[in-house]
Amino acid sequence: MSTLKELAASLNLSAMAVSKALRDAPDISAGTKARVLAEARRRNYVPNRAAQNLRLKRSGLIGVVVPNINHTYYSNLVWGIERQAEAAGLQMLLAHSLDRAENEMREVQKLISRQIEALLLVPAIRWQHRLATLELLRSSRIPTVLLDAYPAGAENFPAVTWVVCDDQRGGELATEHLLQLGHRDILFLAGPNGSSSSAGRFGGYQRALAAAGAPYTDARVYLAAKDIDSGRKAMTQALSERTPFTAVVAHNDRVAIGAVETLLQQGFRVPEDISVVGFDDGVLAANFRVPLTTVRVPQTEMGETALRLAIELQKGGPVQPRHLPVEIIIRASTSKLASTDS
Repeated sequence: MSTLKELAASLNLSAMAVSKALRDAPDISAGTKARVLAEARRRNYVPNRAAQNLRLKRSGLIGVVVPNINHTYYSNLVWGIERQAEAAGLQMLLAHSLDRAENEMREVQKLISRQIEALLLVPAIRWQHRLATLELLRSSRIPTVLLDAYPAGAENFPAVTWVVCDDQRGGELATEHLLQLGHRDILFLAGPNGSSSSAGRFGGYQRALAAAGAPYTDARVYLAAKDIDSGRKAMTQALSERTPFTAVVAHNDRVAIGAVETLLQQGFRVPEDISVVGFDDGVLAANFRVPLTTVRVPQTEMGETALRLAIELQKGGPVQPRHLPVEIIIRASTSKLASTDS
């Protein structure tokens, strides 16, 4: 593998001229650029990013913290970030919080020590510790973009913004779909307390019920989290309390899957007896044994948008949060209420 000096010598050019040609500088002729690129390909020349960034007094590193890359929702976010980072000439450093605030703080500290230029963070569940992480980032002067959700008070941090989906509209779409099928007694399996996504989806559920004149009661709202096991537990509690319902809106697809598994184990048919709607539209939704009707979140686009916002924050100006549109995807887990069939 050749060095920049060797590449320059083979072309009888200065190292500066070759460097400018590789960067497509305007003061280098098109013919010289073509010669340099052809010789670079022939020699399999790879630019030394570390040396370049050292000269520019920057690291070229972007930190990314997600709960768990094994979940396809987060892997889609990361894929979007990585694609956009590559286009911007940035390198991504990935860390996992496992949805635990203490892990998140530790991973953020590690990334700061690596001299990241910006951080993209999917916040962990335990929101009571969230502002401590943001305080750390503020003191380190690192621009931060939150993905998927954000805590109350995040707007008070000038170098922090976020990109989320339109959670309230998603909650509305899920509930409206069930109402249109004739369901009135609709259970809601809520996400973790303090999460903007949880609050938005719950607000959409309430809004749709009110618009349709359907009854709302706290007795049909059960706290889950974000995983399959929490969906199982929430549904088990609802069944044990004999709460009357014919349909379910779940915080996300994993919670919905846990709920469906419990219903099937207890002898209910989905959707003939109980209709269920998820949220996210990850790979599990389409490939579950009862393919899920769900609200689709543009996951890859969310990652791409987050990286673009991080670059805007680095320039120092105010950056407005983004709320991405959602849509309902209808599959086999929902059907008309049996009593309305003709």
